[in-house]
Amino acid sequence: MAEVDVGGVKLKGGKGLAVLMAIGTMVGTLYGGFEVYKDYMDMKEKLANLDVGAVEARIDNAMVKLDEAIDYARDIKDDLRSDVIQVEKAITDVERRLRDMESENRTSIQEAKRWFDERTSSIDEKLTSMEERINQRLQRALDNPLLQDMNQ
Repeated sequence: MAEVDVGGVKLKGGKGLAVLMAIGTMVGTLYGGFEVYKDYMDMKEKLANLDVGAVEARIDNAMVKLDEAIDYARDIKDDLRSDVIQVEKAITDVERRLRDMESENRTSIQEAKRWFDERTSSIDEKLTSMEERINQRLQRALDNPLLQDMNQ
């Protein structure tokens, strides 16, 4: 086995390795502590140089901008609401006009149908009357004794 002589103390095998690990752990812990302390001191310096008034001013400025944005969003919402209401009124008006036009068209179609029915009925009556007169004339002509003599 390997033997290590440190300051007059002889360490063999596992003990030597344990001592080296302990020394490495102590060095690592000291270095980590130094880094934490350095970061702490840097942060302390930054906080000491921090201008609280400037930070508050920036926060106040941001709040003013936020309030303006909220007001702007409300204005947009109100404008949209009024636009939607206007569109709904326009749609209602168009629907009403369509119903009125449909009613007028139905009435016009019914009146036209009635007028055509009356004219058709009148023409049918006249045709029937004319047919009856022609039939009577034909019958008189056929019943005429003078024509009977000519046919024989």
